[in-house]
Amino acid sequence: MKSPVIKQLSLLLVFVFPIFFASAPVSAEPVEESARPDVYLDEISFGTGYAWGSVKDWPDDMSVYPAFVRFGFNANGLFGIQGNRGTLQFTLEPFVNAVSGREDGIEAGCGLGVRYLHQVARPLDLYLEASAAPMYYSIDTIELGSAGFNFLDQFGAGLRYRFARDKALFAGYRWRHISNAGLVDRSNDGINTDALVVGLSLLY
Repeated sequence: MKSPVIKQLSLLLVFVFPIFFASAPVSAEPVEESARPDVYLDEISFGTGYAWGSVKDWPDDMSVYPAFVRFGFNANGLFGIQGNRGTLQFTLEPFVNAVSGREDGIEAGCGLGVRYLHQVARPLDLYLEASAAPMYYSIDTIELGSAGFNFLDQFGAGLRYRFARDKALFAGYRWRHISNAGLVDRSNDGINTDALVVGLSLLY
């Protein structure tokens, strides 16, 4: 049986490999702001990190190793946000996270959310984000009952550093809450975890 680290590296290959195909230079001709639609794709991110938290009856804390792709859709035109210092995004974030502890398993789902970025210096943006994700949780716990359908709610903040015209690095903190919202006949005490995430963004 693979160790959690080896399983996580396997998951990361699935997400990171597309970077080499998605890194083609953006068109040399910038699109005029007035010609863009109200909502358009302007960022694809590949990320990982580490999350930790406690689970009832587990002798040690659980560890989670996120692996995700985030698609950011600029919605400034939809909300009439002017200028280039602030960007409001709708986000779509599929993920497969390895879980390690008394039992090993996975979290798998797709988050829908919003993200606001504010330029604090020429290459540096501060961001705030929130998302909710229907997901499958493969581990039986006292808090959530048997494995099955749940929601992953996340709230976070971080920094994005643009090191090239079309590429940036990001790092941040996320507070995570897993529960089933009372939609299924199982326990619903919820599991809370803290996470640190890092990754690479391709900008369009």
